[in-house]
Amino acid sequence: MSINIASAAGAYTEAIKRMAEATQGADGGAVKNPVQSFGDVLAQQVTNLESTGKASEAAATKAAAGQGNLVDLVTQVAEAELMLQTAVSVRDKVITAYQEIMRMPI
Repeated sequence: MSINIASAAGAYTEAIKRMAEATQGADGGAVKNPVQSFGDVLAQQVTNLESTGKASEAAATKAAAGQGNLVDLVTQVAEAELMLQTAVSVRDKVITAYQEIMRMPI
């Protein structure tokens, strides 16, 4: 399969054009920060993990005081556990990727 440079350049130009159109707001103005960086997404997920952990702790405190609902407690704890497992999995993948990069010859 041969690649035509002109068609590749045209596809690239079209993709840029569509991305520019997608970043326009409903009123024609630019959308604020349409593309987030990996660091921004990661920081947002860490914040979500922290708030989920706090909600789980609050539900456990209410249940211990006899004021909470057992179903809510189990749901909050399960959600916090799932988010923590996801964070550990992402951390492990990042460490593995870093180790692979460090093994690459210069």
